[in-house]
Amino acid sequence: MNTGPAPARLAVYLPHLRQGGGELSMLRLASGLARGGLGVDLLVHTLAGAELQPPPGLGLVQLGHASTAGSVRALAGWLRAQRPRWLLSAFPHTNVAAVAAVALAAQPGQRCRSVVSEHAPLSLQISRQGGWRYRVLPPLVRWAYPRADAVVAVSEGVRRDLLGLVGSALGPRLHTIANPVLDAAPAGTPAAGSPSPTPVHPWLADPALRVVLGVSRLSPEKDIPTLLQAFALLHAQRPQTRLLLAGDGPERGALQARIQALGLTDVAALAGRVQGPQAWMRQAAVFALASQYEGFGNVLVEALAQGCAVVATDCPVGPREILQDGRWGTLVPVGDAAAMAAALQRAVDNPGAPPGAVAHAARYTDAAACGAYRQLLEGLNEGARC
Repeated sequence: MNTGPAPARLAVYLPHLRQGGGELSMLRLASGLARGGLGVDLLVHTLAGAELQPPPGLGLVQLGHASTAGSVRALAGWLRAQRPRWLLSAFPHTNVAAVAAVALAAQPGQRCRSVVSEHAPLSLQISRQGGWRYRVLPPLVRWAYPRADAVVAVSEGVRRDLLGLVGSALGPRLHTIANPVLDAAPAGTPAAGSPSPTPVHPWLADPALRVVLGVSRLSPEKDIPTLLQAFALLHAQRPQTRLLLAGDGPERGALQARIQALGLTDVAALAGRVQGPQAWMRQAAVFALASQYEGFGNVLVEALAQGCAVVATDCPVGPREILQDGRWGTLVPVGDAAAMAAALQRAVDNPGAPPGAVAHAARYTDAAACGAYRQLLEGLNEGARC
């Protein structure tokens, strides 16, 4: 029986399946492209320490090397053997590895098309992360990115940052495509194959309370200490408020100690990782983001889509774009606890997102992102496959 030609194949390359906004966006994108008719293989170094489940419908390949450098030859060998039409990667180190692997796998008249994506302002990551792995990145990125067939920035801010770091060598291969954040299901409906949502926290179910909600990795760049200080100022003026922080990460112990030091033990809680935080966003009085930098800010879109008021730092580079210069939420200076407390108080006193915010958030759908990527991939389709 003739089943027709095999679907064009895309390889999506990630270092791991740990929890993170970039990883979640790439998995949503891979799943959406597979539903749209592409044959999609998900390639990772190893599944050790995996925190995320691969979406159904994808091929899954472990390259068998824990390090990015050690994976280059394994990736090149897989590309040479399997011959996908495109390779899509994310994050700076794996992007460099992807470009190198495509070059190694190329044969006369046969080459995979490489698309690298950047999910954060790379120059800020390099300056603030430290360590040799980030110090060696600038020359590697300047070598690799101009050799990719396309470079995708998830926001205009990330795009400008890349131009500042790499320069005009990127030329017309640099594109801006926002992350896929919302699926086509009704608001609050979990995506297919996702775990059951975490039950709503008792504070959110109490009509007498006003909850400030944060959802993020508990890591230094999220600047949660400033949010805790702002909430302490808010709670002194509005005793009915509570603070819920959903997420996990390396700063958990230090943040718990900070909560105790501020005397907030009974009114602020680290809730851990939450499945389906959209239900919590619907019940919260205000969503707060205190980051020092972002690449996009998926959680801001999710909160607006649930009709929740938003207060966010005016950090590089995502919040100002998503909130359109403060039209859809309040922007405050980075690290300014007093300004954040004042903005949170206004939101608590007047809960709910501005009219039109839900419709604005609806721009950031899986369908929109997948459509833009599909158009980009098809535009690279000239020439031979690898």
